[in-house]
Amino acid sequence: MVGVDEFAQRKGRIYGTVLVDVETRRPIDLPLDREADTLAAWLAERPGIENACRDRAPFFAEGATRGAPQAIQIADRWHLWHNLGEAAEKYVCRHRDCLRPAPRLPDEPSEEAELAASSPSPTGHQFAERTRAKHATIHALLKAGHSKRSVARQLGMTLNTILRFSQATAPEELLTGQWQSRATGLDAYKPNLDQRWRRAVPTPGSCGRRSDSRAPRTAMATSAST
Repeated sequence: MVGVDEFAQRKGRIYGTVLVDVETRRPIDLPLDREADTLAAWLAERPGIENACRDRAPFFAEGATRGAPQAIQIADRWHLWHNLGEAAEKYVCRHRDCLRPAPRLPDEPSEEAELAASSPSPTGHQFAERTRAKHATIHALLKAGHSKRSVARQLGMTLNTILRFSQATAPEELLTGQWQSRATGLDAYKPNLDQRWRRAVPTPGSCGRRSDSRAPRTAMATSAST
């Protein structure tokens, strides 16, 4: 099994590819670029490779597919956990209105907290800060004369992501909808859940059982009334 990842010769400018023997955890080769053609040629010279462990960069996917079509491509563990963490963070931020606020001390000022809660793109959230940093980096590279494809290669992002960031004049445009409440299947049960939560703090499992238990009765009552 071969592991494929990138390394920086000059961060933000020049990147290469590091190829690792996953079983021994030792580097095998260090091609000086991260192009799909380079990886495909390297793999084609080694037809015995059965598995390729890589990140989700499109040029690595293309190179592995062309150079080792017989190999099974595997997403590496670090990127799986990283992507899961980002997805969970976005989900929690999107539903932050469901969280109960911490008790406020009598002499604690509330004006700043109210302004932060009403802001469509509040500061202090890691996802928002990362989005602002990516927006600034992408626009700085584009302003320096780099093409969108070059920026995508340098930052290890897809071209669609670079296009989306480049079209946004301000990072707040990319945060629209991430911090605002959206209609979900849970909306019909929120009043009941809030009422039960105020009476006693339940476990998530008991909330789910109670919500499920009232759904059939509601449906039966509706059918009977019609």
